Amino acid sequence: MRNSCRNVACRLASLAAAGIAAVGTAWGQVPPAWEATPNFRYNIESIDYNANTRVARVFFSVTNPSAGEVPWDIKADWPFTQLLPSAVSRLSLDIGWNTREYTNAGSGSPSAAAAPISVDLLKNATEVVPDSGIYVASATLPTQAKGTGVAAIEGHPAWTVDLGGLPATAPVPVKNAYKYFGITDSTIVPRREIVDINKCKVCHDGTDIPRLSLHGSNRSEELRVCVICHNPNQTDIPFRKTGAEESVDFKRMVHGIHAGGMRRNPLVIIGRGSSVNDFSGVRFPANLANCLKCHIDRPGQGTYQIPLASSVLGSVINTKSTLGGAIDVNPANDLKITPVASVCSSCHDSAKAIYHMKSKGKAGFGVLQSQIDSGTYRERCVSCHGPGKDKDVRRVHEIEESGR
Repeated sequence: MRNSCRNVACRLASLAAAGIAAVGTAWGQVPPAWEATPNFRYNIESIDYNANTRVARVFFSVTNPSAGEVPWDIKADWPFTQLLPSAVSRLSLDIGWNTREYTNAGSGSPSAAAAPISVDLLKNATEVVPDSGIYVASATLPTQAKGTGVAAIEGHPAWTVDLGGLPATAPVPVKNAYKYFGITDSTIVPRREIVDINKCKVCHDGTDIPRLSLHGSNRSEELRVCVICHNPNQTDIPFRKTGAEESVDFKRMVHGIHAGGMRRNPLVIIGRGSSVNDFSGVRFPANLANCLKCHIDRPGQGTYQIPLASSVLGSVINTKSTLGGAIDVNPANDLKITPVASVCSSCHDSAKAIYHMKSKGKAGFGVLQSQIDSGTYRERCVSCHGPGKDKDVRRVHEIEESGR
């Protein structure tokens, strides 16, 4: 943290006074240091995008809310310098596009079909003015980047905790920060709001269900950042060695996880290091049919009702990649489930339910986005399940009008 002394001895003394020990064991399965979270805040100060060079410059800081927002020195302060051998300190800038529906086309990622651009801030950010605590990092966007973009900061500082009487180095979950910026849009278009994270926290409060910090405490408590990677064109193909790809599109994956106890087929997603994540044991601790447990409601049409926004894409279930080999990053040949069916079939996955979606709803399973766009597969679910219809989603899920 910034202070008046710049030498090592003075800095270590200051950190010790703040309760941070510059010792510790390497981080392995050390629980996240939630108690240290109030000491960190990620701030995106501004974004400068040059349409001619396609370079986005992101100005940011990391401050300490518990000490009057004094900025941390991410190049020197202990929580940000624990890179080897424990590699606990991590700070990353992610840039994605576009907010109408993230695809990150052309990002150049060799390891994922639709990943955003990622910049290691601990290595590649520079301080704008010495001792200011304001840093800048830049990235060149591809020609495919259009509309409104987003810049997000994620990652975790390090903290020393007591682990059974021994000091251990733990990651600190910090709420991710994000900011939108225009790429080709003259007016910024924010990402649509679908769920309320405060509703999620009713269950994810750390008592029986862990708090919302995932991927090794890197992505924490900000759903607007989750959807940058968990977009319609993303699957678990980077880590899968056998079997069919599984979509990690947020609208499909999260429904499927929470419906683990009612699905006919287990939802198994392969994660980093080929970890097997089988969600069939998940039991939603409330009425699973009540969409208001997560979704935002509005008079007449909540965000769980159809029709969906016209910009919503189908969820990819086959990127045409090689299992254990090269990732195909061309979205044009991806095979998808049409948007509404993608969501509904993530819970209602029986053969009978899917037949209904295909025959009555004209849904497509394993179709191209171009076929969806052209109307070859034009879902008709709204004719029966739309607002005010006999089988309105609100009605069949027995959700009362809340007026919220």
